[in-house]
Amino acid sequence: MTGKTEKTPLRHILTLAVSVSALGGFFILNCAVKAPEILESERRAAAEFPKLTAGTLLSGEFMRGFEDFAADSFAFRDAFRTIKAFSVFEIFRQTDKSGLYRDDLVGAGKFAAPTETDMRRTARKLKSVADSLGGLNVYVSVIPDKSAFAGRKYPGFDMKLAESIIAEELPDARYIDLVPELGADSFYKTDLHWDQSKIAGVADKIAAAAGGAPPPDGDAVPPLFQTRPAGAFCGVYRGQLALPMPPDTMIYMTPSPGTVTRYLDDKTLSWEEGEMYDLEAFAGRDPYDIFLRGARALIAIENPDAGEGARELYLFRDSFASSLAPLLIPYYSKITLIDLRYIDFRVLPSLVEFSPGADALFLYSSQILGSPDILNAG
Repeated sequence: MTGKTEKTPLRHILTLAVSVSALGGFFILNCAVKAPEILESERRAAAEFPKLTAGTLLSGEFMRGFEDFAADSFAFRDAFRTIKAFSVFEIFRQTDKSGLYRDDLVGAGKFAAPTETDMRRTARKLKSVADSLGGLNVYVSVIPDKSAFAGRKYPGFDMKLAESIIAEELPDARYIDLVPELGADSFYKTDLHWDQSKIAGVADKIAAAAGGAPPPDGDAVPPLFQTRPAGAFCGVYRGQLALPMPPDTMIYMTPSPGTVTRYLDDKTLSWEEGEMYDLEAFAGRDPYDIFLRGARALIAIENPDAGEGARELYLFRDSFASSLAPLLIPYYSKITLIDLRYIDFRVLPSLVEFSPGADALFLYSSQILGSPDILNAG
């Protein structure tokens, strides 16, 4: 009996040919295209090709590293990310993409909820610092996550819980509630930070609660500043979201010309005078670095035109204070910004002279309250 050979259907052959061509084409394309060093849309360094050794191969470290490298260097990566984001939000109608939310009122954001344990650990670290500041007036304030002003409820920051923890762990510090001075339009829609041009009320509230001296001419804060547009601002969430999103407009406010700003050089440990606003940084990877040159351990701002009775302010802070501090200048003779993420509190006495009777404000955002390990204190 003669066996009959069945012919492979043409559609199967075409499917195989298309699949091989597509895979082969992407393989050749990815080999030809140079892997990026920086992912501009996400403001981070791309994963590098992992080191291939017998040890990394057997442990699985090589394959894990290669997966990250392949994902970061894939051709048309941003286009595929946009397609995925569109599918997540518009087709499957999910509320978030890998923890990143999109809201009509406040824009994009990672509305994560820090744990009570982490917030309590952070508060205890701040207390250890506050207890060492003998003779100073100590204040604490929390910057809420912008999800508090969103159009719907998200699993975000619990402000009431944070306030209760602060009250329990720092009973001797006076709490300044900033929530009434903020709203959905106080924050950039494409970034986590607040908009300097929308937080004059925050500066007023802090100065009034902490006893800052009134401006010498008795006017409110805004008339003492010149408002200048920096340009279109695309925050970090815009690139992470991978969807078309209108940029924000960044505006910065300059105080009186007599103000002097000094920065501590972390290598020489010497103070160097510089501009308050780094306009060149606006064209860099993180435009928010326009405010006080971005991440710095110590910054001192002196106001020679301070009114009679003006005190000094020691501002223990994160990045939000970079845009707030200039608005506090009319109320203080000197503001020293201290970022405990970049300097250990134990070395501060050798670099900063704390004046008795001055104000000390611990001003932190929800992200820092939930990350106790990044503060060099306690």
